[in-house]
Amino acid sequence: MSNNDNGNDEAAADRDKARYRTDRRTSVQFIDLNLIRRRSSGNDKPTQSQRLASINSNYENESNDVDHYRQYTTASDSDSDADDGSSINIRELQHKNASGFTDFAVRRIKHAQYGRREIEIAEQEMPGLMALRRRAESDRPLQGAKVIGCTHITAQTAVLIETLIRLGAQVRWCACNIFSTQNEVAAALAEESISIFAWKGETDDDFWWCIKKAIGAEQGWQPNMILDDGGDLTHYFHKHYSTLFSTIKGIVEESVTGVHRLYQMCRTQTLAVPAMNVNDSVTKTKFDNLYLCRESIIDGIKRCTDIMFGGKQAVVCGYGEVGKGCCSALRGMGCFVYVTEIDPICALQACMEGYKVVRLEEVIKQADMIITASGSKHTITRESLDKLKNGAILCNMGHSNTEIDVSFLRDSSTNDLQVERVRTNVDHVIWPNGKRIVLIAEGRIMNLCCSSVPSFVVSITAATQALALIELFNAPANRYKCDVYLLPKKMDEYVASLHLPAFDAHLTELTDEQCKYLGINKAGPFKPNYYRY
Repeated sequence: MSNNDNGNDEAAADRDKARYRTDRRTSVQFIDLNLIRRRSSGNDKPTQSQRLASINSNYENESNDVDHYRQYTTASDSDSDADDGSSINIRELQHKNASGFTDFAVRRIKHAQYGRREIEIAEQEMPGLMALRRRAESDRPLQGAKVIGCTHITAQTAVLIETLIRLGAQVRWCACNIFSTQNEVAAALAEESISIFAWKGETDDDFWWCIKKAIGAEQGWQPNMILDDGGDLTHYFHKHYSTLFSTIKGIVEESVTGVHRLYQMCRTQTLAVPAMNVNDSVTKTKFDNLYLCRESIIDGIKRCTDIMFGGKQAVVCGYGEVGKGCCSALRGMGCFVYVTEIDPICALQACMEGYKVVRLEEVIKQADMIITASGSKHTITRESLDKLKNGAILCNMGHSNTEIDVSFLRDSSTNDLQVERVRTNVDHVIWPNGKRIVLIAEGRIMNLCCSSVPSFVVSITAATQALALIELFNAPANRYKCDVYLLPKKMDEYVASLHLPAFDAHLTELTDEQCKYLGINKAGPFKPNYYRY
């Protein structure tokens, strides 16, 4: 082969590389677009108005003539396809379902049929919540309740929403996370004429717009119950609709962050309504936080990175219930697991389980992956990231999106770093010397953004939330003050009993003599409030 041929081959290879770099998707949403040089693909694209006109036309004129490929498209396929239209402003679309209902905003209403299948699958794996629906449906304990919800929009949440409706409630809903919404599930709820405002890949402005629309003040809707996950809905409602806030009968909060905000409101005497702390109920802490995270962390990281876990060194920041589940799963996959902790009791638990408790700076240079589960702020900072080795994976399993400090990526004074989108919810953060780390879900909660979660465990939490709403809505006027309460233990036990038949489990019944000896009622509660399970 001549030198000239070799030169042509190298030139062709260079052109291929350049084309690959050109076609690669650009930076993630939370980074200021002015900080990163966007590359044009060279292809002419329709204008924003043309795309909106086209999509609105599809909404209004959708026919039943589905091509051969679409006949076999799954819900997951439809959801991933939604990324193609991520530049469309969903807020400007003319939304309408088959019955003419327009009070909603989702990405594609035509995917409702796929979402309905997802919901039906979830119902099969949520026996406790479905049992509660069947038992309470005739009594309609939420008749007259007007619930606004701000949670992850998944198939499991849809089962909860439809359960609340069957129990008599009116609902309006939005998403608590900009990445965790399952678009086809949101479409299925909208097709049932439920006012839902959520889509995957919302901007920060979209997020607050959806919360405002869910509150429904512009439509003259006056809610009397709040179901929140993270406290954003409660915070926004209290700040912008303070007069309406005083008419709320109760708040149900299921996250560490949201509960922390409620206790802050108590201390400052700004909490004008009673609130139920579902996060610290036994059925939430011991099942959702532990078992859900134990099963979903591996799935999420695998889907995002395709790595092999065996032999990797993993650092889990925090050994609460979430951290315990993460550590158990990672060790089961063959990882060497290190734990960082501030609490000596949790640290001692980690030691007794055989984990090495360390300071982050002791192992950060050798860590293959770091998982935050602390519930704190800035557990991982820019200084920490500078010490990570090339190829390290960074993700968050705690609720708040503040555990990993990514604010430096927005700071123009630190524009020495580049961010490249690798795939959905996966980005490379690249240093000037070529070092790169993998950031998952922009530091937000990873498992709900990047994977599925076990429906059975969510059924436990959802049933707990439903009972908390029923309790607060039907409570006599003076039972609950303007404070934060734990769910009564009797309700925790009831939620657990709803799920036991799925395992064909049979409880032992105490004799009268045993009840007298133990000093408890035969029907429970069986443990005192201070019992820690």
